[in-house]
Parts: sequence; C-alpha cells; structure tokens
Amino acid sequence: CLLGKKLQLNYKHNDGSYSTFGERGSMIGNTWLTAFVLKSFTQAAAFIFLDQKHIIDAQIFLTLRQLEDGSFQKIGSLLNNALKGGVDDRISLTAYITIALLEMPLPLTHVLVRNALHFLETEAQAEEIHVYTRALMAYAFTLAGNEEKRQEMLDALQKLAVKEDGSIHWERPEKQKKTLDLPYYHPQAPSAEVEMTSYVLLAYVAKELSPSQEELIIATAIVRCLPTDSQGMLGRYSNSTPCTNLDTVVALQALCQYRTITYSKDGVGAKVTLSSGDVSLAKFHVDSTNSLLLQCQDLPSVPGDYTAEVTGCIFMQTSLRYNIQPPQEESPFKLIVQTVPQNCTGPKAHQTFDIAFNISYTGQRVVSNMAIVQIKMLSGYIPVKSTVKLVHTFFGHLLINPIIYLGLQVSNLSQSYSFTVELETPVQGLKPALVKVYDYYETDDFAISEYIAPCSTGGV
Repeated sequence: CLLGKKLQLNYKHNDGSYSTFGERGSMIGNTWLTAFVLKSFTQAAAFIFLDQKHIIDAQIFLTLRQLEDGSFQKIGSLLNNALKGGVDDRISLTAYITIALLEMPLPLTHVLVRNALHFLETEAQAEEIHVYTRALMAYAFTLAGNEEKRQEMLDALQKLAVKEDGSIHWERPEKQKKTLDLPYYHPQAPSAEVEMTSYVLLAYVAKELSPSQEELIIATAIVRCLPTDSQGMLGRYSNSTPCTNLDTVVALQALCQYRTITYSKDGVGAKVTLSSGDVSLAKFHVDSTNSLLLQCQDLPSVPGDYTAEVTGCIFMQTSLRYNIQPPQEESPFKLIVQTVPQNCTGPKAHQTFDIAFNISYTGQRVVSNMAIVQIKMLSGYIPVKSTVKLVHTFFGHLLINPIIYLGLQVSNLSQSYSFTVELETPVQGLKPALVKVYDYYETDDFAISEYIAPCSTGGV
C-alpha cells in the first residue's frame, strides 16, 4: 500500500488533480482519474498514513469542476477512448464521480454529492439512456438509498439484459460480436461488458437493506456470467497480459460484495464427483477450510463425454488451451516487422540481429486506446535487455520470457521501434515468431505479423 501511494503521487498535479503521466509534457489532470484516486486514497487511509492534504486537494479540484446543474466538467484524457468505463459524456462521468464520492464515503448532505444526485435524478427521466450509463446510475442510486430511482434503472436494465443458460449480462448495443469459425472458440467479453455487468451486480447486492430473494436470484445469475466472461478477471487475464483494468477492479468489488451477503460459515461444504462413463476420475470436497484452494483434474482425452455431479455451491470451469492462427480482418492497426539485417550477411548475423517494427493506427479515432505490442521470441533466442530498456513507449515494457510486452498509444503517424536479440541455443528447423499489436480494451482489434532470423536455414 505504501509503495502504491508513493507511485500514485508521482502522477499528481499542482492543482490536486491526477493524470496518466503526471505533469510530464503538456498533459493536464483528468476529472475521472482524480475521482478514482480520491476514493482510493480515502479508503486506504484506514490502513496506512496518508497526508489529508492529498485528499483535500483532489476534493477541491472536483468542486471547482462541478457545473451549476450538478454535473462535472470533463477535463483531461485517458487512454481508453472507447470506454473508461463509458465516461465520455457528462451523465456517465457524473454518475461515476458520484459513486466514488459515496464510496469514500461522503454524506448525502455534502454539496458535491447533493448537487450531483439532483443532476442524475433529472437525467434519469430521459427515455434514451445508454445501457452503460443506466448501470452506473443504478449503482449510484443504490448507494444514495434512492430506492425509487434505483428500481427504475434496474427495471430498464432487465429489459436490456442478455439471458443465456441461466446467466445474465449486459452488452453495448453498438458493439458487434465477432466470431471465428474455430473449434472450441468462445469469444471473450470486452472490458466494457464485464464492467457494466459488474456495476449492475453491485446495484443488486450493495443496498443498505438485505437484498430480497428475487434480487439474490438475479445476482446469482449475473455472478455465473462474470468468471466466464473475464476468463482470468483477477489479473485482467482476458488479454493474457500482466496488466489490470477498471473492469477487474469493479468485478472484484462486485464479487466480494456478493460473497459477503451469501457466505455461510456454518455450511457443510460442497462435493463434486467427476466421471467418464462408468469410470470415476476424481472427487473434490470444498468447505471453509479449503475454499481458496484451486483443485484440478486433467481430462484423459478431448473430445470426450464427462459428467460432474455436484452437491452444494461451487465455481467450476473447464480449460482447453491450443494454438491456432486466427484470421485477421479489417484491423485498425498497421504493423510492419522486419529484421536488421534482412539477409544473412556476415558471421555476426548468425549470432545477433535487430527486430524492427513500425506501427500506425488506421481506425476511426484520432489516436488508439492503450495498445499492447506482444513480441514473441524465436526459439533459442533471447532479447538483449539493455536494448529493450532503450525502447521508450508511453507505458514502458515488461519482459516475461519468451514474450516482451510494450504498452503504447498509436496515431496515424507511423511509430518505429527496435531492439536486439541474440542466439542462446542453436535450434534446427527454426519457425517464424509472431508480433501482435492489439487494443487493450477491445481485444478483437488487432494486427499480426511474423519474423524469422536472417540466418534461419542450415541450423545446427
């Protein structure tokens, strides 16, 4: 916590606001991020020492950005242009900031909260409200104890819900689903869908009075959807990158709140029997003593028919991992990768060469959201770390062998990067390695290229 506090203060501005990079360059403080930091600092103050000046400074900044109608002025930018959740308009931004203020918590009588709630109550009467905004407003009214407006939002959200196989979630109407005709392929929910679904779950389980039985049934159906959608939400693992995102934060908060109201210490536990035909493969027992322990069983053959008999309530999933190259269609990124030298010229090219790549953004926005470049190493090769450190991007780099991750923001102007790799172990029959750039928030938007060592033939 202390380290996190020190790191966060690096991004503080003199006016009390916060931005992605602090006061480096020309970036100004961001309203949304300042509210997020204010809430986080206030809640962390119960566990660590925190100078109250930082909290007061951020609160003053937000006070000066509240307009006469109670809404908040959008200032600064974040690197998710599509959704941060979806707070690109005044209504959703005000709903988010109101949630942050109430979670601090500030009292309902505080001028910031009172004026913001008045604005939201007025806007709640509109007929056309985006589903993400409704989710935020539902949770804001839940925290405020406004049962009438809360129920109005939840009733409207139920009409927009996607109900499949006993689960419930919400999707943006403008987001078209992309499907691939591949075996065992199940598309993952973008971060926005996970986030808005989590806000709705919070609206059901975070009310002051205990949820009704009907509300618990709906909440349970939402919980069924969340772990499947995020496929690793506890580390933003839907992108297979070691990063975190707002959907992770909100989903964890919602799941913890659900766990709080449904947990029973006196439960006898759950039993699971896994079998294939007449053959028993495994028996699991889950109770309060081992509920955090991950229990696994390998399936002997795939495809195959398996039966799981369950007594009690548990979370169980199957995982199938395989490699296949998905087709690339209408990518908003342009990616060109080449080696330097391109041909096997001289003995040095057998031992070391540079990987150079150019990236540009060709999508509909002025700049991309935060983009991740994933560079996989050729078999037998390792990056020269000193050259990787020289690759300057907005978000730096992370090396997790055999993959390098770079975080950056891309415009329509081509950006060029390069670093050096060297041969560690000679490999015969060397195959090309992939370089992939993708939108961190919309993982369906990606571009892929490949490269091969200049002297890849005639390996030892």
